[in-house]
Amino acid sequence: MGCSPGCRSRRHGRRPGWRAGSGRPRGRRSGCSRRGGWRGCPPSVRPSWSRARPTILDSSDVEVFGRGKRGVAYTYEGKKAGRPLLASWARTGLVLATDLLAGDQDVRPRAAVVLARALGNLPAAVCAPPLLRADSGFFTGDLARTAVATGVDFAIAAPPNSAFWRAYAAVEETCWTDARDMTGAQVATSDYAPKGWPPGTYTIIRRVKVRASEISADPRSRRRRTIPKAQLALALDGIADHAWAVSFIVTNIPADNGPDIVALEHWFRGRADIETQIKDHKLGAGLRHLPSADPIINTVWMWAAILAGWLSSLLQTLTGFDQRAGRAHGDRLRHELITVPGRVVRHAGQLILRLPPGRDQHLTTALARLRALPAAV
Repeated sequence: MGCSPGCRSRRHGRRPGWRAGSGRPRGRRSGCSRRGGWRGCPPSVRPSWSRARPTILDSSDVEVFGRGKRGVAYTYEGKKAGRPLLASWARTGLVLATDLLAGDQDVRPRAAVVLARALGNLPAAVCAPPLLRADSGFFTGDLARTAVATGVDFAIAAPPNSAFWRAYAAVEETCWTDARDMTGAQVATSDYAPKGWPPGTYTIIRRVKVRASEISADPRSRRRRTIPKAQLALALDGIADHAWAVSFIVTNIPADNGPDIVALEHWFRGRADIETQIKDHKLGAGLRHLPSADPIINTVWMWAAILAGWLSSLLQTLTGFDQRAGRAHGDRLRHELITVPGRVVRHAGQLILRLPPGRDQHLTTALARLRALPAAV
């Protein structure tokens, strides 16, 4: 463990590795072609989409009301909810596969099935080898084995247990490297792999310095569970002025210690992007509730919300709307591009669309770019 010679290089055979500082993989999917699958997509977008390494798994609870609703259940938080399980293409924000579970159902048994469906929905033009990125709710060896069997590298957050704490304790102090874009954070690697996980699996450990005054006295605090018990006791007793909050990532993505590991850990933190996507589906596309007592109708409702998300993402990509200030949420997109009032008038034998002052800067550009797209075949 720690900085042993086996930890210094994480490349195995000819598998694609991690390129530090770029967030891009080494290598391409076998048999892929950059030429196909992008008809109608702006040339400036095609390279970045073809290199995007999907996908992310996440779930979210949708609270419902009413005694007669089927296919929902009470969560551990005490609210009645359905639980959409989503597999998303991270770079594009597109949901590739989903499943609707009850609020008390464990997502792990269904995760491998949803992952397989998501991979089947990837365009053939995506040349980068897929990646699986998931939080600790999906920590299961079955998912990791399924990913490897389908040619997918994985990085999954792990809930701490005694084995992980032993791995953390074995890391030498000189092995820690400052993390990127996270104040007070450091990362290191360990050879530890949970029993039964695929060969080549190892653990990335991140620790973040927390001042003793910032540690909650509430034993239910989530952060307290990430601090080793000995350090927590010293900090709460006022003996130590700080402690380390520790988190674990189990992965098989080839990378070298140092810059590559720092880049890989920084990339993994981007899994929070899917939480923003889920929020947009809830607030901007109607997924904040499941209106029917029939679970089949609620599943259709969920897919309608996801389709709305697809239309939003593709519209912004095709028109270049997301290049101005980033990807817009549903409400801003409707305000600035879709629900713009206007009047069609005829002048000198031509039809002219007149828009109100201050709201004409985006729609005209978007319409011009849509007209310039090649016809679908």
